[in-house]
Amino acid sequence: MNIIKTQRLIIRNTKIEDIEDLYKQVFSNDEVVKYTFGKELSSFDDVKDFVEKNCNFDKKLGLSTLVEKDSSKIIGLAGVIECNYLDSVDYEFGFILGSDFWGKGYASEIGQAQIDYVKNEIKAKRVLALAHKENEASVKCINKLGLEYKTTISTENRGDREVFSLDFY
Repeated sequence: MNIIKTQRLIIRNTKIEDIEDLYKQVFSNDEVVKYTFGKELSSFDDVKDFVEKNCNFDKKLGLSTLVEKDSSKIIGLAGVIECNYLDSVDYEFGFILGSDFWGKGYASEIGQAQIDYVKNEIKAKRVLALAHKENEASVKCINKLGLEYKTTISTENRGDREVFSLDFY
């Protein structure tokens, strides 16, 4: 099921057959996973277990497969998740792109589409994004999308993260 579509990208439910491409595009590249939850996944079997436990196979919310529309290539992961980082129910959006797809404006494109999804489909009052403070490209993209730094938190699975917020109402 397609969850979000943009001019060039699709976020869709993950399929078991996506795991090999996700491993190649995302998890096997140290530069890609340097600031993400994937840095501790060292083998294909680790990635397979992670994807099976953490990716969205049948719902609209969750970590899902990101596909380039024209080529149908799997280029990364993206998705919206429910969270409670700022003492209320919120929605966090995020994305991880394979390095072959950096510098094409895809992060901004899919980020804006996820913001619109949270605002217009979920009808939340705000959206959040988290980033490692040294992930300059992500922080720059998040700021470009209009989110502002709120605080730094320590997460169980991702370590310290800066929290950015955009209020809708």
